[in-house]
Amino acid sequence: MKNRSLSTGDLARYCQVTPATIVNWIRAKKLDVYTTPGGQYRMELHKFRKFLTDSGFPIPEELHDEHGRRVLIVDDDEEIVEMLTDALESADANYDISGASNGYDALIKLGSFKPEVLILDLMMPKMDGVELCRRLRANPDTRNIRIIAITALDSEADEVRKIKDIGVETLLAKPVNIDKLCGLVAQYVSRVPA
Repeated sequence: MKNRSLSTGDLARYCQVTPATIVNWIRAKKLDVYTTPGGQYRMELHKFRKFLTDSGFPIPEELHDEHGRRVLIVDDDEEIVEMLTDALESADANYDISGASNGYDALIKLGSFKPEVLILDLMMPKMDGVELCRRLRANPDTRNIRIIAITALDSEADEVRKIKDIGVETLLAKPVNIDKLCGLVAQYVSRVPA
């Protein structure tokens, strides 16, 4: 599925709209497509998954990357989510990346997105990273997700000690070393959970 491209009919079926609507979205530059030598529109699968995520559409199970390369970035700062997404996509265009702005949004996305790696800010509104991590580790369906926690807190802060006790794979300080983060994500998506 790595190099799979989708036709306008495929795009329409997954979005539950008409092919004419898809063509209108293409003309409005909402979809990043290419044209075949025969004049047909095609969209690369990873770009379509990103469109679905960004537009709030659920990603159908058959469109998930079967090689387990899904990454969920949870941070209340939208610019950080975008920066980390861009960095990971530059490192490997085949990642399936989604974002959430707080712990509650992350819990909702976890049900359908099923990430292998979670990049998690500790300090967020509504539900912080510590509580989200606690809930993930307590649930048999999510306890094997690899968690990379990021924080601007001092390494001796109570929240940092709590998150270490819960069982994250790695704790990174802000500002995040992008090369190190990309290396960790690559390492974690290549491991099969126990």
